[in-house]
Amino acid sequence: MKSSGKSIQGQLTNILNNQREILSTVKLVRKEVNDLQKEFDKRKEESHEPISVPNRIRTAVKEYFASGEDIELKWDYQKRYYDEVNAEMTEFIKRKVKGVAPDVSNEVLDAAVKRYFTSKKEGANRKSKNKDTLHKQRQATYERKKEKVRRRLLSTEKKTNWPQEKREAVSKLLKSKMSHKLMSSDEEGDDGFITHPYSWESETWRNIKSSLDKTYLKNCPPRSARLLQKRTKGSIKEQDKPDVDEEFNWIFD
Repeated sequence: MKSSGKSIQGQLTNILNNQREILSTVKLVRKEVNDLQKEFDKRKEESHEPISVPNRIRTAVKEYFASGEDIELKWDYQKRYYDEVNAEMTEFIKRKVKGVAPDVSNEVLDAAVKRYFTSKKEGANRKSKNKDTLHKQRQATYERKKEKVRRRLLSTEKKTNWPQEKREAVSKLLKSKMSHKLMSSDEEGDDGFITHPYSWESETWRNIKSSLDKTYLKNCPPRSARLLQKRTKGSIKEQDKPDVDEEFNWIFD
């Protein structure tokens, strides 16, 4: 009995070992098949000539895309063309185009819709990048103007040769919420920044700013002074007068 039990156990062990070998071989074969399929698809794509799409089909795709938007269908350009989230708009366009051009093949229609999706996605990406760039530029301009306010406010405190009334008036203006909007506009040049005074500025306000900037240069660290000295005065920038409290009307020409 013991001998018989050992024999059965040995057979089972052999069977299990054989199954493991078979599974290993199947996995290897699957991998080779997948690799062959990828290579086949790659060569097919490289040798495949672009599908020609008639102008009338391209135009129909654009028109029915707009119709889809009218009924609140859309493509998600963060996703791929074949992703499920884009299927509803895609199928709507194809169905409508087929309605007016029943002779168009599925291959041509799919190529037309996919190409339009790709062009719309590229456009959305460009727009997004432009928005990001514009936002960064506006933020940089805002930060520069806030820094001007800070520097001039510090300089105002050092203007002991000014009458107290004048020092208090300038300080109050620079502490107001809209003060950064009153700072002149800067443009990046080849060597530093070019400052463009506003058309609405009074001579009094321009002289005050110039005086405060000179005071800051005398008291700031050498490195900051070198950077600030790279600013040059440019042309006048035309702009409507900003809304300020009546007590600050002296800044206007």
